[in-house]
Amino acid sequence: MKFDHLKDLPKAESLLAMEILWQSLSQKPSEDLIPPWHQQVLSSRLDRLKSGQETSLPWSEAKERLSALTRQSPSH
Repeated sequence: MKFDHLKDLPKAESLLAMEILWQSLSQKPSEDLIPPWHQQVLSSRLDRLKSGQETSLPWSEAKERLSALTRQSPSH
């Protein structure tokens, strides 16, 4: 199925099409969008976190660490 014609729609129709697609996607369970291997990795990480084998950081601290790393990186 091709959708090339959608790029030629007027803006109002494009927005309406996008809204209809978004509503359709948001009403369906997201489980079918996640590949099984990805779910396995997430489950494993959650199990390690719950058992104490892994630790986590508050988002504010993780964000600051990432910002510091990017400030230290040489420019490309």
